[in-house]
Amino acid sequence: SSGINAEYGEALDCVLQTRQNAEVVVSVLQELFRRDAMRSVLSGRNEETLRPILSFLVKHVTDPKHCTVLVDVTHILADLYSSILGMSPAIDALFERLRKRLQWEIRVQEQYMKLQGAMECIFTASGLE
Repeated sequence: SSGINAEYGEALDCVLQTRQNAEVVVSVLQELFRRDAMRSVLSGRNEETLRPILSFLVKHVTDPKHCTVLVDVTHILADLYSSILGMSPAIDALFERLRKRLQWEIRVQEQYMKLQGAMECIFTASGLE
């Protein structure tokens, strides 16, 4: 199965390197999850092979169409590579950008929920439900 996983890794690298649109990359990621191959495909990467996937996540992780899959990928990467943080400034910077994007998105969602709650109160008080 390691040969198959190597092919899966090559497929992921190919769609990332050829700058396919986000839908194509996400469908490859979804297929890797479906085949239970995501963890093995993401493990054992070096700076050169980690950079494209991290860059893709930084760019697309907050896209509502893809965030569920991409946050799952982010969790796996954080789990696999948190022990090597500090060894590569380029990878550290990408993980930091990813962390900031997710924090920003969480703040936006919190504000949205507060606004939604306030609007419900106004509509209820004015009988406009």
